Amino acid sequence: MPRVSDDVVIVGVGETRVGKLPGLESVQIQAWAVQQAAADCGLRIPEIDGLINLDPYAIPNSMFSSTLSEYLGLKPSFLTTVDVGGTVTAMTMLQQAVWAIESGHCEIAACVYGENTLTGRPAGARGLAMRNLLGGEEWEEPFGLHGMVTPYALLAQRYLAQYGAAVDDLAEVALVTRRHALLNANAQMTKPMSRADYDASRMISSPLRLLDCSLVSDGGGAVILMSRQRAAQRGLRAVSIRSMAMRSTHNSIVQAPDLEQLGMAAAGRDAFESAGLGPADFQVALLHDAFTISVLITLEALGFAAAGQAGAYLRAGHGSLGGRCPLNPHGGLLSQAHVGGMLHVTEAVHQLRGTAGHRQVPDVRHAVVSGNGGVFSVCGVMVLGA
Repeated sequence: MPRVSDDVVIVGVGETRVGKLPGLESVQIQAWAVQQAAADCGLRIPEIDGLINLDPYAIPNSMFSSTLSEYLGLKPSFLTTVDVGGTVTAMTMLQQAVWAIESGHCEIAACVYGENTLTGRPAGARGLAMRNLLGGEEWEEPFGLHGMVTPYALLAQRYLAQYGAAVDDLAEVALVTRRHALLNANAQMTKPMSRADYDASRMISSPLRLLDCSLVSDGGGAVILMSRQRAAQRGLRAVSIRSMAMRSTHNSIVQAPDLEQLGMAAAGRDAFESAGLGPADFQVALLHDAFTISVLITLEALGFAAAGQAGAYLRAGHGSLGGRCPLNPHGGLLSQAHVGGMLHVTEAVHQLRGTAGHRQVPDVRHAVVSGNGGVFSVCGVMVLGA
Protein backbone atom coordinates (compact mmCIF):
# COMPACT_ATOMS: atom_id res chain seq x y z
CA MET A 1 0.00 0.00 0.00
CA PRO A 2 1.17 3.59 -0.57
CA ARG A 3 3.01 4.99 2.43
CA VAL A 4 3.59 8.55 3.56
CA SER A 5 6.41 9.44 5.94
CA ASP A 6 5.22 10.18 9.47
CA ASP A 7 8.33 12.33 9.95
CA VAL A 8 6.93 15.28 7.95
CA VAL A 9 3.90 17.20 9.22
CA ILE A 10 1.65 20.15 8.40
CA VAL A 11 2.30 23.09 10.72
CA GLY A 12 0.66 26.08 9.03
CA VAL A 13 -2.30 26.91 6.82
CA GLY A 14 -3.44 30.14 5.27
CA GLU A 15 -6.37 31.45 3.28
CA THR A 16 -6.90 34.75 1.53
CA ARG A 17 -10.30 36.35 1.36
CA VAL A 18 -12.44 34.74 -1.33
CA GLY A 19 -14.98 35.96 -3.86
CA LYS A 20 -13.96 39.07 -5.77
CA LEU A 21 -10.44 40.43 -5.24
CA PRO A 22 -10.28 43.18 -7.86
CA GLY A 23 -6.84 44.47 -8.74
CA LEU A 24 -4.96 41.40 -7.53
CA GLU A 25 -3.17 39.09 -9.94
CA SER A 26 -2.55 35.41 -9.35
CA VAL A 27 1.02 35.83 -8.11
CA GLN A 28 -0.15 38.36 -5.53
CA ILE A 29 -2.95 36.09 -4.34
CA GLN A 30 -0.61 33.12 -3.96
CA ALA A 31 1.95 35.24 -2.13
CA TRP A 32 -0.80 36.45 0.22
CA ALA A 33 -1.81 32.86 0.98
CA VAL A 34 1.80 31.88 1.75
CA GLN A 35 2.16 34.88 4.04
CA GLN A 36 -1.01 33.85 5.89
CA ALA A 37 0.25 30.29 6.32
CA ALA A 38 3.64 31.51 7.53
CA ALA A 39 2.00 33.82 10.06
CA ASP A 40 -0.16 30.91 11.23
CA CYS A 41 2.93 29.03 12.42
CA GLY A 42 5.19 31.97 13.30
CA LEU A 43 7.48 31.44 10.33
CA ARG A 44 9.54 34.09 8.58
CA ILE A 45 9.09 34.01 4.80
CA PRO A 46 12.86 33.70 4.07
CA GLU A 47 12.93 30.46 6.07
CA ILE A 48 10.92 28.73 3.31
CA ASP A 49 13.31 26.79 1.09
CA GLY A 50 10.79 24.62 -0.74
CA LEU A 51 7.95 25.93 -2.90
CA ILE A 52 5.29 23.93 -4.76
CA ASN A 53 2.35 25.52 -6.53
CA LEU A 54 -0.27 25.23 -9.26
CA ASP A 55 -0.18 27.74 -12.08
CA PRO A 56 -3.30 29.77 -12.96
CA TYR A 57 -5.97 28.41 -15.31
CA ALA A 58 -7.55 31.71 -16.31
CA ILE A 59 -4.23 33.28 -17.36
CA PRO A 60 -1.68 30.44 -17.64
CA ASN A 61 1.86 31.28 -16.61
CA SER A 62 4.73 28.92 -17.40
CA MET A 63 7.33 28.33 -14.66
CA PHE A 64 4.92 29.76 -12.11
CA SER A 65 6.81 28.38 -9.12
CA SER A 66 9.84 30.49 -10.02
CA THR A 67 7.57 33.50 -10.71
CA LEU A 68 6.11 33.22 -7.22
CA SER A 69 9.47 32.45 -5.63
CA GLU A 70 10.96 35.62 -7.05
CA TYR A 71 7.92 37.65 -5.99
CA LEU A 72 8.28 36.38 -2.41
CA GLY A 73 12.04 36.99 -2.42
CA LEU A 74 12.86 33.32 -1.85
CA LYS A 75 15.99 31.40 -2.85
CA PRO A 76 14.62 27.84 -2.59
CA SER A 77 16.58 24.64 -2.95
CA PHE A 78 13.47 22.86 -4.23
CA LEU A 79 10.60 24.21 -6.31
CA THR A 80 8.11 22.86 -8.81
CA THR A 81 4.70 23.48 -10.34
CA VAL A 82 2.15 20.65 -10.12
CA ASP A 83 -1.10 20.10 -12.03
CA VAL A 84 -2.94 16.79 -11.99
CA GLY A 85 -6.33 18.42 -11.60
CA GLY A 86 -8.64 19.51 -8.81
CA THR A 87 -8.01 18.59 -5.20
CA VAL A 88 -5.65 15.84 -6.35
CA THR A 89 -3.19 18.60 -7.20
CA ALA A 90 -3.22 19.80 -3.59
CA MET A 91 -2.59 16.25 -2.39
CA THR A 92 0.24 15.78 -4.88
CA MET A 93 1.82 19.05 -3.71
CA LEU A 94 1.82 17.73 -0.14
CA GLN A 95 3.19 14.39 -1.29
CA GLN A 96 6.08 16.04 -3.12
CA ALA A 97 6.75 18.32 -0.16
CA VAL A 98 7.00 15.28 2.11
CA TRP A 99 9.43 13.57 -0.27
CA ALA A 100 11.53 16.73 -0.67
CA ILE A 101 11.84 17.30 3.09
CA GLU A 102 12.38 13.64 3.91
CA SER A 103 15.18 13.34 1.35
CA GLY A 104 16.90 16.54 2.42
CA HIS A 105 16.17 18.69 -0.63
CA CYS A 106 14.55 21.33 1.58
CA GLU A 107 13.62 21.83 5.22
CA ILE A 108 10.44 23.93 5.14
CA ALA A 109 8.06 23.70 2.17
CA ALA A 110 5.07 25.81 1.20
CA CYS A 111 2.34 24.40 -1.04
CA VAL A 112 0.02 26.99 -2.56
CA TYR A 113 -2.64 27.69 -5.15
CA GLY A 114 -4.68 30.78 -5.87
CA GLU A 115 -5.72 33.03 -8.74
CA ASN A 116 -8.09 35.76 -9.86
CA THR A 117 -10.40 33.38 -11.73
CA LEU A 118 -13.45 35.59 -11.23
CA THR A 119 -12.19 39.14 -11.73
CA GLY A 120 -9.54 38.04 -14.22
CA ARG A 121 -11.88 36.48 -16.77
CA PRO A 122 -12.65 38.37 -20.00
CA ALA A 123 -15.49 40.88 -20.01
CA GLY A 124 -18.77 39.15 -20.75
CA ALA A 125 -17.42 35.67 -19.99
CA ARG A 126 -19.53 33.33 -17.91
CA GLY A 127 -18.47 30.29 -15.95
CA LEU A 128 -14.83 29.23 -15.76
CA ALA A 129 -12.89 30.87 -18.58
CA MET A 130 -10.00 28.41 -18.94
CA ARG A 131 -7.33 29.41 -21.42
CA ASN A 132 -5.38 26.18 -21.29
CA LEU A 133 -6.31 23.01 -23.18
CA LEU A 134 -7.43 19.75 -21.60
CA GLY A 135 -6.51 17.42 -24.45
CA GLY A 136 -9.87 16.36 -25.83
CA GLU A 137 -10.90 19.51 -27.68
CA GLU A 138 -10.32 18.14 -31.17
CA TRP A 139 -12.56 15.14 -30.58
CA GLU A 140 -15.24 16.61 -28.31
CA GLU A 141 -15.89 20.29 -28.98
CA PRO A 142 -17.08 19.79 -32.59
CA PHE A 143 -19.92 17.71 -31.14
CA GLY A 144 -20.86 20.25 -28.46
CA LEU A 145 -19.02 18.62 -25.57
CA HIS A 146 -16.88 21.36 -24.07
CA GLY A 147 -16.07 22.85 -20.70
CA MET A 148 -16.70 20.98 -17.46
CA VAL A 149 -20.43 21.23 -16.82
CA THR A 150 -21.63 19.04 -19.69
CA PRO A 151 -19.19 16.16 -19.00
CA TYR A 152 -20.26 16.12 -15.35
CA ALA A 153 -23.89 16.29 -16.46
CA LEU A 154 -23.30 13.12 -18.46
CA LEU A 155 -22.02 11.43 -15.30
CA ALA A 156 -25.08 12.69 -13.43
CA GLN A 157 -27.44 11.36 -16.10
CA ARG A 158 -25.74 7.97 -15.90
CA TYR A 159 -25.95 7.96 -12.09
CA LEU A 160 -29.63 8.84 -12.03
CA ALA A 161 -30.45 6.19 -14.62
CA GLN A 162 -28.29 3.44 -13.16
CA TYR A 163 -29.42 3.76 -9.55
CA GLY A 164 -32.91 5.17 -9.95
CA ALA A 165 -31.80 8.24 -8.05
CA ALA A 166 -33.51 11.63 -8.31
CA VAL A 167 -32.68 15.31 -8.48
CA ASP A 168 -33.61 15.39 -4.78
CA ASP A 169 -30.24 13.72 -4.16
CA LEU A 170 -28.34 16.38 -6.09
CA ALA A 171 -30.27 19.14 -4.33
CA GLU A 172 -29.41 17.79 -0.89
CA VAL A 173 -25.68 18.21 -1.53
CA ALA A 174 -26.18 21.87 -2.47
CA LEU A 175 -28.39 22.51 0.56
CA VAL A 176 -26.03 20.90 3.09
CA THR A 177 -22.93 22.73 1.86
CA ARG A 178 -24.75 26.07 1.77
CA ARG A 179 -25.92 25.66 5.38
CA HIS A 180 -22.32 25.03 6.38
CA ALA A 181 -20.97 28.00 4.40
CA LEU A 182 -23.22 30.34 6.39
CA LEU A 183 -21.09 29.51 9.45
CA ASN A 184 -17.87 30.44 7.63
CA ALA A 185 -16.91 34.12 7.77
CA ASN A 186 -14.67 33.57 4.74
CA ALA A 187 -17.31 32.25 2.34
CA GLN A 188 -18.36 33.67 -0.99
CA MET A 189 -22.01 32.68 -0.54
CA THR A 190 -23.63 34.40 2.42
CA LYS A 191 -27.35 33.91 1.74
CA PRO A 192 -29.41 30.89 2.85
CA MET A 193 -30.60 28.52 0.14
CA SER A 194 -34.02 26.88 0.19
CA ARG A 195 -35.19 23.97 -1.90
CA ALA A 196 -37.32 26.45 -3.82
CA ASP A 197 -34.19 28.49 -4.56
CA TYR A 198 -32.50 25.38 -5.87
CA ASP A 199 -35.45 24.44 -8.08
CA ALA A 200 -35.69 27.97 -9.44
CA SER A 201 -32.03 28.13 -10.46
CA ARG A 202 -31.58 27.88 -14.20
CA MET A 203 -30.69 24.66 -15.93
CA ILE A 204 -27.10 24.67 -17.17
CA SER A 205 -26.75 21.14 -18.57
CA SER A 206 -29.46 18.68 -17.60
CA PRO A 207 -29.75 17.55 -14.86
CA LEU A 208 -27.29 20.09 -13.42
CA ARG A 209 -28.73 23.46 -12.44
CA LEU A 210 -26.78 26.57 -11.56
CA LEU A 211 -26.80 25.61 -7.87
CA ASP A 212 -25.38 22.18 -8.71
CA CYS A 213 -22.26 23.91 -10.02
CA SER A 214 -19.34 25.23 -8.00
CA LEU A 215 -18.43 28.87 -7.83
CA VAL A 216 -16.05 30.90 -9.93
CA SER A 217 -13.85 32.57 -7.33
CA ASP A 218 -10.83 34.68 -6.63
CA GLY A 219 -8.83 33.41 -3.68
CA GLY A 220 -5.91 31.35 -2.49
CA GLY A 221 -4.81 28.82 0.08
CA ALA A 222 -1.46 27.56 1.33
CA VAL A 223 -0.03 24.84 3.56
CA ILE A 224 3.40 24.72 5.21
CA LEU A 225 5.22 21.51 6.11
CA MET A 226 8.39 20.67 8.03
CA SER A 227 9.86 17.72 9.89
CA ARG A 228 8.12 16.55 13.03
CA GLN A 229 11.33 17.15 14.98
CA ARG A 230 11.60 20.74 13.77
CA ALA A 231 7.91 21.33 14.56
CA ALA A 232 8.42 19.99 18.10
CA GLN A 233 11.46 22.22 18.61
CA ARG A 234 9.36 25.23 17.64
CA GLY A 235 6.44 24.15 19.80
CA LEU A 236 4.08 23.94 16.82
CA ARG A 237 0.89 21.91 16.75
CA ALA A 238 1.28 19.41 13.93
CA VAL A 239 -1.19 17.57 11.73
CA SER A 240 -0.06 14.24 10.34
CA ILE A 241 -0.55 12.92 6.82
CA ARG A 242 -1.55 9.35 7.54
CA SER A 243 -1.90 8.17 3.95
CA MET A 244 -2.46 9.21 0.37
CA ALA A 245 -3.40 7.28 -2.76
CA MET A 246 -4.24 8.04 -6.38
CA ARG A 247 -5.77 6.36 -9.44
CA SER A 248 -6.10 7.58 -13.01
CA THR A 249 -8.45 5.85 -15.46
CA HIS A 250 -8.90 8.25 -18.38
CA ASN A 251 -8.61 11.83 -19.55
CA SER A 252 -11.50 12.43 -21.94
CA ILE A 253 -15.02 11.77 -20.70
CA VAL A 254 -15.65 9.62 -23.78
CA GLN A 255 -13.04 7.19 -22.40
CA ALA A 256 -14.47 7.09 -18.87
CA PRO A 257 -15.29 3.66 -17.44
CA ASP A 258 -18.59 2.79 -15.75
CA LEU A 259 -19.28 4.59 -12.47
CA GLU A 260 -18.18 1.71 -10.25
CA GLN A 261 -14.88 1.47 -12.15
CA LEU A 262 -13.84 5.08 -11.63
CA GLY A 263 -10.61 5.41 -9.67
CA MET A 264 -12.09 6.83 -6.47
CA ALA A 265 -12.99 3.47 -4.94
CA ALA A 266 -9.54 1.99 -5.54
CA ALA A 267 -7.78 5.11 -4.26
CA GLY A 268 -9.99 5.06 -1.18
CA ARG A 269 -9.26 1.39 -0.48
CA ASP A 270 -5.52 2.01 -0.70
CA ALA A 271 -5.61 5.14 1.46
CA PHE A 272 -7.83 3.57 4.12
CA GLU A 273 -5.82 0.34 4.26
CA SER A 274 -2.56 2.25 4.51
CA ALA A 275 -3.93 4.34 7.41
CA GLY A 276 -5.58 1.34 9.05
CA LEU A 277 -8.93 3.15 9.06
CA GLY A 278 -12.37 2.82 7.50
CA PRO A 279 -15.36 5.09 6.87
CA ALA A 280 -16.59 4.73 10.46
CA ASP A 281 -13.30 6.13 11.80
CA PHE A 282 -13.63 9.63 10.33
CA GLN A 283 -15.24 12.57 12.08
CA VAL A 284 -15.18 14.92 9.08
CA ALA A 285 -15.08 14.52 5.29
CA LEU A 286 -13.72 17.11 2.86
CA LEU A 287 -14.94 15.80 -0.48
CA HIS A 288 -14.50 17.23 -3.96
CA ASP A 289 -17.69 19.09 -4.86
CA ALA A 290 -17.10 20.93 -8.12
CA PHE A 291 -20.57 19.60 -8.93
CA THR A 292 -23.15 18.02 -6.65
CA ILE A 293 -22.87 14.70 -8.50
CA SER A 294 -19.21 14.51 -7.44
CA VAL A 295 -20.22 14.21 -3.79
CA LEU A 296 -22.80 11.46 -4.39
CA ILE A 297 -20.35 9.36 -6.39
CA THR A 298 -17.55 9.88 -3.85
CA LEU A 299 -19.62 9.08 -0.75
CA GLU A 300 -20.51 5.76 -2.31
CA ALA A 301 -17.05 5.00 -3.70
CA LEU A 302 -15.50 5.54 -0.25
CA GLY A 303 -18.06 3.37 1.51
CA PHE A 304 -19.98 6.02 3.44
CA ALA A 305 -23.18 5.05 1.62
CA ALA A 306 -24.35 2.12 -0.49
CA ALA A 307 -24.64 2.47 -4.27
CA GLY A 308 -27.42 4.91 -5.12
CA GLN A 309 -27.99 5.78 -1.44
CA ALA A 310 -25.79 8.86 -0.95
CA GLY A 311 -28.78 11.19 -1.19
CA ALA A 312 -30.61 9.24 1.49
CA TYR A 313 -27.45 9.30 3.63
CA LEU A 314 -27.39 13.09 3.45
CA ARG A 315 -31.13 13.51 4.03
CA ALA A 316 -30.74 11.42 7.19
CA GLY A 317 -28.41 14.15 8.46
CA HIS A 318 -25.18 12.13 8.42
CA GLY A 319 -23.32 14.76 6.39
CA SER A 320 -24.59 17.76 8.36
CA LEU A 321 -22.92 19.37 11.35
CA GLY A 322 -23.98 17.27 14.31
CA GLY A 323 -24.27 14.20 12.08
CA ARG A 324 -22.16 11.09 11.74
CA CYS A 325 -19.46 12.61 9.51
CA PRO A 326 -20.06 16.23 8.46
CA LEU A 327 -19.41 17.04 4.82
CA ASN A 328 -17.38 20.12 3.88
CA PRO A 329 -18.07 22.22 6.99
CA HIS A 330 -16.45 25.23 5.29
CA GLY A 331 -19.02 25.19 2.46
CA GLY A 332 -16.80 23.54 -0.13
CA LEU A 333 -16.38 24.51 -3.76
CA LEU A 334 -20.14 24.87 -4.04
CA SER A 335 -20.61 27.58 -1.42
CA GLN A 336 -17.32 28.72 0.12
CA ALA A 337 -15.18 29.22 -3.00
CA HIS A 338 -13.60 27.24 -5.80
CA VAL A 339 -9.90 27.56 -5.06
CA GLY A 340 -8.77 24.27 -6.55
CA GLY A 341 -8.83 21.93 -3.59
CA MET A 342 -6.55 23.93 -1.32
CA LEU A 343 -9.32 25.07 1.00
CA HIS A 344 -10.45 21.47 1.51
CA VAL A 345 -6.96 20.82 2.91
CA THR A 346 -6.82 23.99 5.03
CA GLU A 347 -10.27 23.18 6.42
CA ALA A 348 -9.20 19.65 7.32
CA VAL A 349 -6.26 21.09 9.26
CA HIS A 350 -8.48 23.60 11.06
CA GLN A 351 -10.90 20.84 12.02
CA LEU A 352 -8.10 18.62 13.32
CA ARG A 353 -6.60 21.48 15.32
CA GLY A 354 -9.96 22.60 16.67
CA THR A 355 -9.68 26.07 15.13
CA ALA A 356 -12.71 26.04 12.82
CA GLY A 357 -14.85 28.36 14.92
CA HIS A 358 -18.63 28.13 14.59
CA ARG A 359 -18.37 25.21 12.15
CA GLN A 360 -16.05 23.13 14.34
CA VAL A 361 -16.86 19.43 14.52
CA PRO A 362 -16.27 18.10 18.06
CA ASP A 363 -13.33 15.80 18.81
CA VAL A 364 -11.96 15.40 15.29
CA ARG A 365 -9.20 12.78 15.23
CA HIS A 366 -9.17 11.80 11.57
CA ALA A 367 -10.22 13.63 8.41
CA VAL A 368 -10.59 12.26 4.91
CA VAL A 369 -9.95 14.49 1.91
CA SER A 370 -10.93 13.41 -1.60
CA GLY A 371 -10.35 14.96 -4.96
CA ASN A 372 -10.73 14.33 -8.64
CA GLY A 373 -9.07 16.08 -11.50
CA GLY A 374 -10.85 16.46 -14.80
CA VAL A 375 -14.06 14.41 -14.83
CA PHE A 376 -13.05 11.80 -12.24
CA SER A 377 -10.05 11.34 -14.55
CA VAL A 378 -7.55 11.34 -11.68
CA CYS A 379 -8.91 10.43 -8.25
CA GLY A 380 -7.11 10.92 -4.98
CA VAL A 381 -7.81 10.23 -1.31
CA MET A 382 -5.80 11.54 1.65
CA VAL A 383 -6.13 10.78 5.34
CA LEU A 384 -5.02 13.37 7.90
CA GLY A 385 -4.71 12.84 11.64
CA ALA A 386 -4.59 15.11 14.67
